[in-house]
Amino acid sequence: MRELVFKALTAGSSNKRDLCIQETVEKDGVIANTQRRCQYFVLARVHMEEGENMDTMVSCRFNDIPHKKKHYYVLKTHDAATGKDKLLCKVAGVFYALSGSEVYCIAFVHTLKILFTVAGAPKS
Repeated sequence: MRELVFKALTAGSSNKRDLCIQETVEKDGVIANTQRRCQYFVLARVHMEEGENMDTMVSCRFNDIPHKKKHYYVLKTHDAATGKDKLLCKVAGVFYALSGSEVYCIAFVHTLKILFTVAGAPKS
Protein backbone atom coordinates (compact mmCIF):
# COMPACT_ATOMS: atom_id res chain seq x y z
CA MET A 1 0.00 0.00 0.00
CA ARG A 2 1.26 3.45 -0.87
CA GLU A 3 -0.57 6.71 -0.23
CA LEU A 4 0.74 10.16 -1.13
CA VAL A 5 -0.86 13.47 -0.06
CA PHE A 6 0.38 16.88 -1.21
CA LYS A 7 -0.79 20.16 0.36
CA ALA A 8 0.16 23.71 -0.62
CA LEU A 9 -1.32 26.36 1.65
CA THR A 10 -1.01 30.13 1.34
CA ALA A 11 -2.19 32.51 4.04
CA GLY A 12 -4.58 35.31 3.08
CA SER A 13 -1.82 37.89 3.38
CA SER A 14 0.41 35.68 1.15
CA ASN A 15 3.36 36.30 3.50
CA LYS A 16 3.31 32.64 4.52
CA ARG A 17 3.69 29.52 2.39
CA ASP A 18 3.22 26.02 3.77
CA LEU A 19 4.06 22.95 1.66
CA CYS A 20 3.46 19.47 3.01
CA ILE A 21 3.94 16.00 1.53
CA GLN A 22 2.70 12.96 3.45
CA GLU A 23 3.43 9.41 2.40
CA THR A 24 2.35 6.10 3.88
CA VAL A 25 4.18 2.95 2.78
CA GLU A 26 3.67 -0.60 4.01
CA LYS A 27 6.35 -3.18 3.29
CA ASP A 28 7.32 -6.44 4.99
CA GLY A 29 4.91 -5.85 7.88
CA VAL A 30 6.25 -2.36 8.67
CA ILE A 31 4.23 0.79 8.07
CA ALA A 32 6.24 3.97 7.48
CA ASN A 33 4.41 7.30 7.74
CA THR A 34 6.56 10.13 6.38
CA GLN A 35 5.77 13.84 6.47
CA ARG A 36 7.94 16.50 4.82
CA ARG A 37 6.92 20.06 5.57
CA CYS A 38 8.40 23.36 4.40
CA GLN A 39 7.16 26.63 5.86
CA TYR A 40 8.28 30.02 4.57
CA PHE A 41 7.48 33.44 6.09
CA VAL A 42 8.26 36.72 4.34
CA LEU A 43 9.57 38.92 7.16
CA ALA A 44 10.36 42.04 5.13
CA ARG A 45 10.66 43.41 1.61
CA VAL A 46 12.95 46.27 0.63
CA HIS A 47 13.46 48.01 -2.70
CA MET A 48 17.14 48.04 -3.73
CA GLU A 49 18.36 51.14 -5.55
CA GLU A 50 20.44 50.73 -8.69
CA GLY A 51 24.15 50.43 -7.96
CA GLU A 52 23.53 49.69 -4.27
CA ASN A 53 25.68 46.95 -2.72
CA MET A 54 23.42 44.13 -1.54
CA ASP A 55 25.54 43.23 1.50
CA THR A 56 25.55 46.81 2.75
CA MET A 57 21.85 47.26 2.03
CA VAL A 58 20.89 44.04 3.85
CA SER A 59 22.98 44.90 6.92
CA CYS A 60 21.50 48.38 7.36
CA ARG A 61 17.89 47.96 6.16
CA PHE A 62 17.10 44.64 7.83
CA ASN A 63 18.62 45.73 11.18
CA ASP A 64 15.35 45.55 13.13
CA ILE A 65 14.64 41.93 12.11
CA PRO A 66 15.98 39.35 14.54
CA HIS A 67 18.53 37.38 12.55
CA LYS A 68 19.08 33.96 13.92
CA LYS A 69 21.64 31.47 12.81
CA LYS A 70 20.40 28.37 11.09
CA HIS A 71 19.76 25.73 13.66
CA TYR A 72 18.64 22.14 13.51
CA TYR A 73 17.89 19.25 15.73
CA VAL A 74 17.27 15.52 15.39
CA LEU A 75 15.10 13.57 17.81
CA LYS A 76 14.69 9.81 17.76
CA THR A 77 12.34 7.93 20.10
CA HIS A 78 11.46 4.26 20.53
CA ASP A 79 8.42 2.93 22.39
CA ALA A 80 9.08 -0.70 23.33
CA ALA A 81 5.49 -1.27 24.46
CA THR A 82 3.93 -0.38 21.10
CA GLY A 83 6.95 -1.06 18.87
CA LYS A 84 6.87 2.42 17.36
CA ASP A 85 9.97 4.33 16.28
CA LYS A 86 9.81 8.06 15.56
CA LEU A 87 12.40 10.25 13.88
CA LEU A 88 12.06 14.04 13.76
CA CYS A 89 14.50 16.35 11.94
CA LYS A 90 13.98 20.11 11.93
CA VAL A 91 15.96 22.96 10.34
CA ALA A 92 15.16 26.67 10.76
CA GLY A 93 16.80 29.90 9.65
CA VAL A 94 16.64 33.05 7.54
CA PHE A 95 17.70 33.70 3.94
CA TYR A 96 17.44 36.54 1.43
CA ALA A 97 15.92 36.38 -2.06
CA LEU A 98 16.34 38.93 -4.84
CA SER A 99 13.54 39.37 -7.40
CA GLY A 100 14.09 42.24 -9.79
CA SER A 101 14.98 45.18 -7.55
CA GLU A 102 13.14 43.81 -4.48
CA VAL A 103 15.02 42.03 -1.69
CA TYR A 104 13.00 39.68 0.53
CA CYS A 105 14.01 38.50 3.99
CA ILE A 106 12.49 35.02 4.40
CA ALA A 107 12.40 32.81 7.49
CA PHE A 108 12.02 29.09 6.93
CA VAL A 109 11.30 25.91 8.87
CA HIS A 110 11.83 22.51 7.24
CA THR A 111 10.57 19.43 9.08
CA LEU A 112 10.89 15.71 8.36
CA LYS A 113 8.89 13.27 10.50
CA ILE A 114 9.06 9.51 10.07
CA LEU A 115 6.98 7.10 12.16
CA PHE A 116 7.68 3.37 11.85
CA THR A 117 5.02 0.98 13.14
CA VAL A 118 4.88 -2.79 12.99
CA ALA A 119 1.66 -3.81 11.18
CA GLY A 120 -0.85 -5.24 13.65
CA ALA A 121 0.87 -3.61 16.64
CA PRO A 122 -1.44 -2.10 19.29
CA LYS A 123 -2.28 1.57 18.70
CA SER A 124 -1.67 4.12 21.43
